[in-house]
Amino acid sequence: MPASIGVNLRVTGHCSQGGRKYMEDLFSVAYQQTEDERDLEYAFFGIYDGHGGSEAAAFAKEHLMDSIVKQRQFWSDNDEDVLKAIRNGYMLTHMNMWKELGEHI
Repeated sequence: MPASIGVNLRVTGHCSQGGRKYMEDLFSVAYQQTEDERDLEYAFFGIYDGHGGSEAAAFAKEHLMDSIVKQRQFWSDNDEDVLKAIRNGYMLTHMNMWKELGEHI
């Protein structure tokens, strides 16, 4: 059974290198269905700017969503708690990026 959140949502993505020599920007689209597959727990849309280099964009694409949804507060019914979880997930990803990539970014 397809997931339904009460709206019909079509998502597309596009990257354009433009006049630059290398394309360093990335994007991701992901979602988590409920156990009964009748609804969505969340949908995630990420755009990763490659100005920090392709390594930084790839690291963020690989880790940001998990860093956010693993925050206990992400699953709260309180919007402020969810916003804190998103901020904490960003900060955790940022700190881990510096630890892992260091001077490469």
